[in-house]
Amino acid sequence: MNKNKNLQIHKKLNHFSWLPSLHEKAILLGERLSKKYKSSHMLDNTRMLRDGDIFLLSPGENFSTEELLLLAEKKFPSALVADNSEKKFLTHWFEKKYKHYSEPLMDVYYLESLKELSGFLTSAFYDYPSKKIKVCAITGTNGKTTVVNAAALAFAGFEEACASMGTLGLIVYRKDIDSIQKQKIFDFELTTPSAALLQWFLQKLSKDGVKRLFLEASSIGIVQGRMLGCEIRNAALTNITDDHIEYHGSKENLESAKTLLFTIPNLESAVFLNSDRQKKRIYEKISKKLSPHVNTVLVSVQSNKKNSDINLKINSASEDSTVVDYESDARNIMGVKVPAIGKHNIENAAIVAGLMFASGKSSEEIVFGLKEFETPPGRMDFLKSKNCPLVCIDYAHTPDALMHILKTLRPQSRARKGKLFCVFGCGGGRDKMKRSQMGRVVAEFCDGGFVTSDNPRFENVEKISEETIEGIETKHRDRWKIINDRSKAIHYSILNANKNDVILIAGKGNEKYQLIKSKKIPFSDYLEVQSAFEKRKIN
Repeated sequence: MNKNKNLQIHKKLNHFSWLPSLHEKAILLGERLSKKYKSSHMLDNTRMLRDGDIFLLSPGENFSTEELLLLAEKKFPSALVADNSEKKFLTHWFEKKYKHYSEPLMDVYYLESLKELSGFLTSAFYDYPSKKIKVCAITGTNGKTTVVNAAALAFAGFEEACASMGTLGLIVYRKDIDSIQKQKIFDFELTTPSAALLQWFLQKLSKDGVKRLFLEASSIGIVQGRMLGCEIRNAALTNITDDHIEYHGSKENLESAKTLLFTIPNLESAVFLNSDRQKKRIYEKISKKLSPHVNTVLVSVQSNKKNSDINLKINSASEDSTVVDYESDARNIMGVKVPAIGKHNIENAAIVAGLMFASGKSSEEIVFGLKEFETPPGRMDFLKSKNCPLVCIDYAHTPDALMHILKTLRPQSRARKGKLFCVFGCGGGRDKMKRSQMGRVVAEFCDGGFVTSDNPRFENVEKISEETIEGIETKHRDRWKIINDRSKAIHYSILNANKNDVILIAGKGNEKYQLIKSKKIPFSDYLEVQSAFEKRKIN
């Protein structure tokens, strides 16, 4: 990260505002367009655009202004909203393109700072949907996906319909007699969707009877203003570790980006982990910026109850669940079985409990939610087959997440009287500094394994693997092999392991592709493991 980029991000953070100076102008335009185009949608995504909609022209790294116009015109939008800076170009483009038409084929409106204000514009256009749905935003390096989905599931048991939005897409959880039904609505390319797309989905969810939305708020999404114009009632922080440092420029900028979420106007409650020194330090930093009207809820795991509103004391753990004691001022409930393992997952469960506590749920209701806690696909999924090693697939792709998973799996390998191996890689175009850190973590917490590819994008996979293995001390290098073909690495690890061993396949989780250059190549860790199991049986 160069110093100029660091300074740019730092300046952006210092000048960030949840209510930019021209937001009222955007609101007025949104209300005006809502009355004029009553049957239209307002979108910044050409793929979702339909005949008669309003298109927000927001060129960026992937598409130029002209490319977006050519894509949009094929969908026959009724109107176009563009930034003031595009006026000269658009005037010339339309005159040249449609000089033979007596009337323009679409209405054009201009707004200063459109990209920054699109959330306010679309919120007003859709009649302020975040006022009709209680939006809860979860930020943190790891655990966001688990928390938003587990929280939506827990709250749906009491409030008919709730939704989660983030890495796994948009999922609606709806109560149906004695069970919760899940419905996948949409897949996103980004953890936090654009401001315009967020408002479009909020109005859709509101019409479908959804009462709460749990939203993953990435640090990049916060800084880029993707939640501007959205009213957020509740927020929670899972943790902050060194991820996306190359984008933010420094750990300080990363922490400041996360902190911004808790300065949003009209925030009602905030939930924080109070389990260790680092989490306490971050909470103390954020608490200085919290409005005095915000209800702060502290939760912990294996801590002293007097310092937290809720503490989950771990008693025992099996291969698929953890027994905890629920401790709060209202009531202590012993022997609660949470269907998840690993302290990091119990911390995620504690945050869900904190969100329920903040909303006024009773201890009995919170414990019911803990018993229904569920990790999403690709998070500590165990695959078993006769006479084969135990395989765990997990999305862990940061040093901290990898450390927690390996710490959780070590007791399992010991209980099986086997070794613990890991198959992992590092993504291309992302946080190069964490590659050697990942190497150091695996070298410390497991017995060996394989460095392989994990979404190399436009980088050379051989170079990524070499930079990753540099973190492994020379004296331990003989335990590690570089096999850049991920399929071959998975197969080799399973075919050559002892049946008592445990193998972690980390980094991709439930992803069904490899990102190589600009292409998504179909790939599934799950399918590769099943294939390796079958080969092992034959051999």
